[in-house]
Parts: sequence; structure tokens; C-alpha cells
Amino acid sequence: MKRDVLLPRRAFILGGAAALSGCGGRGRFAVAETRASGAGTQTLFVATSRAADPAPIAYGPGRGNGLDFARLTVSIPSSHRIGNIEWPRGAEIDPATDFALVGAEMLNGPDGLVQAVRASRGDGDEETVLFVHGYNTNFAEGVYRHAQIAWDYGLSGPQIHFAWASAAEPFGYTYDRDSALIARDDLADLIAGLVRESGLRLSIVGHSMGAFLVMEALRQIALSRDDTRLDRLAGVALISPDIDIDLFRAQAEMLDSLPQPFIVAVARNDRLLRLSSRLARGQTRLGTVDDLALLEGLGIVVIDMTELGNGGANHFLPGTSASAIALIRGLREVGAAEIPNVTIGPVRIDLGSVQAATIASR
Repeated sequence: MKRDVLLPRRAFILGGAAALSGCGGRGRFAVAETRASGAGTQTLFVATSRAADPAPIAYGPGRGNGLDFARLTVSIPSSHRIGNIEWPRGAEIDPATDFALVGAEMLNGPDGLVQAVRASRGDGDEETVLFVHGYNTNFAEGVYRHAQIAWDYGLSGPQIHFAWASAAEPFGYTYDRDSALIARDDLADLIAGLVRESGLRLSIVGHSMGAFLVMEALRQIALSRDDTRLDRLAGVALISPDIDIDLFRAQAEMLDSLPQPFIVAVARNDRLLRLSSRLARGQTRLGTVDDLALLEGLGIVVIDMTELGNGGANHFLPGTSASAIALIRGLREVGAAEIPNVTIGPVRIDLGSVQAATIASR
């Protein structure tokens, strides 16, 4: 391996990434020395509460002591299809057709993360996005998914990936929920530090159980009564949130008012959230809510993507459905005032219980 691929700091060993935790068949990093001609690259800043396993870059399902920080560079193949992660089909990696890890560097604590984020912003005013992955996700899967989303949405601002200690096992639901609660303080501290950073416009995106973790962290900040101003957030988006609807209302009440805009993407045919509901004695999950009266007065924009289901679990349509990605990119470009004129769908949108629109197919 060429020396310049390692980037500064020898402690961060790219070769260790190939041994990333997870049983056979699960996604794991493919390491390449360089990206292929025509491939793009997506940089992610990482804060993780996972335990290193077995080397600094290879983080597994164990729970670490505090946070580690890193900068990773992911190569996106020129043949990439929107909504897809092109995993290597075998042991060999071809950056021309596969996602690949082409750069890695440890960062020196939260200050090192902030300095790196600040340096990456340049002179622009792009939003910094903090993404929190969901249940049953290993380290590589979370990193690649975030890289894919940032690339597909054309996000030019800094991307921060918060990786908490998911067991990455279908039957690890209780372990994952406990891990999310354990990571709550670490995420709250990270958000508070980023919000206080002058000139940094922070948006937070949480998926599935990661949305539950986001709400718990925001609640923790509100309870601390420190000087953190959550109204400085550029926005919050919860995608397929795995949160009991009553719990969500209680969390929201602790915040006094939710940061704006506050977007919740739901799908009533989300199969994984239906299972979660059954495990919770039939309690409605926020990500499958149908009766919007349950969210009355909270100032939430609800995007119902049920009809964009792609025949799978329908658990991450804004990240895996090309139609959903096109819709949301359109909403970002035209602004909320023009939402009723968007014609990708059919998708039901409720603007903070102020007005609703049903968007028909072209």
C-alpha cells in the first residue's frame, strides 16, 4: 500500500478496515489505494461511540468509552445508481464499479473534529449535516449509506457521521436500544459543541432508532439548562423514526418548541416499524403515523412516502428510493412555499398542520 494513502497519522491504519466487524455477508469496507478515473469522492467526519475492533479504523458492535473522531474519504464509482450502494461482489475491489474507502485519518478529539469541519467549509455558507444511523447497522454500512446519501443529494457542506454501537444483528433490538441510550450524552455534547460554533449552520438527520437517539439527545440538552440554543439549528429531519408516538410527544414537550424546520418522513407500509410496533404491544410508531391529529400543534412538516414504496422493507425511502430522492431534492430547491407545485409522487405532505397537499404522479 502506498504511504500517501494513509494520510497523516500512522495510528489510523486503512488495512484494519478490511477486517471490520460483522458476520459473513454483511457490508464491510473495501479498501483501495486510489479512486478510479471518473469516480467521485465523499468526505465524512466521524464521531463514534463504538469500541475499536481490532484496530482504530475497524469499529465493531462493542460500546467504547467516550467518542473517537476521524475523517474518512469514500470513493463513489462513476457507474453509481441513485439510491444504491455498490458493494464489491467478492473479495476483489474495483473502484470503477464499487464503493471503496480511499482515505482515513484520526482526529484529535472534539476540537480536532471542529477544526477539520471548519477548514472544510471554505468561504461558503453550506449547511453542516449530522447524520445518525439506525438499528441493525454496522460501521461500514452506516458510513457508506451516509456517503451515498450526501452524494445523491448533492450536499456540498461538511458531513458528520455519528456511529453508535449497534449490534448489527436482526435480533439485537434490545442491545441497540440500550446502546442508543448509552450514547445519548455523547451525542448531546457533540450537538451542543457544534451549535455553539460560530458561523456553522447545523442540520441533524436521524434514521429509525437513530431518530430516537436524536430526540433523546435534544431532550438531554434541554434538560441541562445550559446556554445551548437549539433554535440555532438549521433544521431537524427524522426518517422512518422508530419512536413510540406518545414518547415522541413527551420528548417534544421537553423542548418547549421544536427546532425549525422539523421534518418527519413516514411510510405507513414500513415493514420494520410494523414489527417494532408489535414488539411494543401495538403502540403506533412515529414513522408509520397516519392520524396527523396526534402531532397537532407541534409545528412538524410530515412527508408521507407510503406510495413510493419500492417493494422492500420501505424503511429508508428517502435514502434508497430514486423517486423519493428526486422529490426531496426538488423540495430543497424550490423551498417550502412552492411545495404544492411539486408533482413527484403520489406523496402526501402536511406543512406543520397549516396546509396539506396531495402530490400526484407526473
